[in-house]
Amino acid sequence: MEFPTSVGRLWVREHGAGGDPLVALHGFTLHGGMFATLAAKLGTRVLAPDLPGHGKTAIVPETTANTIVALTEWVAGFDAPPVVVGYSMGGRIAHQLAIANPRLVRGLVLVSTSPGLPNGERRLRSQTDAALAGRIEAIGVERFVDEWLGNPITATDALPVLVRDADRSLRLENRAAGLAASLRGMGQASVAYAGEALAVLPVPIVFVAGERDTKYCDLAEAMAEPRGERPVIVPGAGHNVILENPAAIATIVRGLRVSRRSG
Repeated sequence: MEFPTSVGRLWVREHGAGGDPLVALHGFTLHGGMFATLAAKLGTRVLAPDLPGHGKTAIVPETTANTIVALTEWVAGFDAPPVVVGYSMGGRIAHQLAIANPRLVRGLVLVSTSPGLPNGERRLRSQTDAALAGRIEAIGVERFVDEWLGNPITATDALPVLVRDADRSLRLENRAAGLAASLRGMGQASVAYAGEALAVLPVPIVFVAGERDTKYCDLAEAMAEPRGERPVIVPGAGHNVILENPAAIATIVRGLRVSRRSG
């Protein structure tokens, strides 16, 4: 379904039915369709917007600032603040949304994500992101997606063949120009570092990483520690926790909803 905003059209994919809607934000090269399996495990409605540069959303320029504006206008119309699940790039967008609008978010489940980069690292990363964006435009979506899935962190080898093929097909629905623009405007170089803000954010947060994804296990630990919490490390999973073990994410979401109601 399409939601008009002041910065363009936000396309929102709806999975499942019933219950309070869960908002789910996808990772780079994906779109909101990635959450169909999670919705099936939850047995409730999941609303998953295509982030700018991905899927059917038409927001230009594709920046973090415009993304937060669009999501804020959309979520402000909900009957009650939703729990938001953010995966990888979507996790960074999720915590930026909550930092900007804590009253609009019931809780966060941040999966395989980071707090962003300090300023010095962001300047270096901007050069890397610009080069990678240029490569996407030069070689096209199919070759780039295959390269992306060949990266040890983002590889999908642990998925069953049918799930892996469906994941690749979903990624190929994106356009090279959109992915390149998203990387330039919403990559790690373009997101403000949120470490200190996450430590004091007055919203329940669960930090999640896959056991085999040691880089993001360390990041989850670093984000959780200042809050006096421990991350949830999903046994046997890698970076793509949501597809590798959607039941684990569904359990976390249910627990967060129950604890929030009882609190």
